[in-house]
Amino acid sequence: MFLRTAPNPHDQGRPARVVRFRHDEDRVFAIDADELHRNPRLLNTFASYNELAVRVLDAIAYMILLVSVIASFAVTWWLFIPGLAACALMVAVNRKLAGEVAMRAARKSSEAFLYLHTAGVLWLEQG
Repeated sequence: MFLRTAPNPHDQGRPARVVRFRHDEDRVFAIDADELHRNPRLLNTFASYNELAVRVLDAIAYMILLVSVIASFAVTWWLFIPGLAACALMVAVNRKLAGEVAMRAARKSSEAFLYLHTAGVLWLEQG
């Protein structure tokens, strides 16, 4: 469910959460889901609604957190804990969703594959 961590060679080896996929029998590629989640405009190349979907799902996650914090003041103090857990889970799933959208596009089209590589979010895994 959760993403693995790998160094991003396009960003001086900074650790990034990645979606890995096998393009051929012997080559495994990684897509930086962190960067795609931080900058969802990169996903607009594949479909115009991708950026909106990522931003709306993040907004829903943060609204759940906000409502749970308000409820913790109004009802009982511990209600922010499940809201925090739900928010963290939704953001993690949204990050993975952004990476998987890019992975599907890279598998489908060589133009999308080259676009992601030039943007610095796709690279060949070592070993």
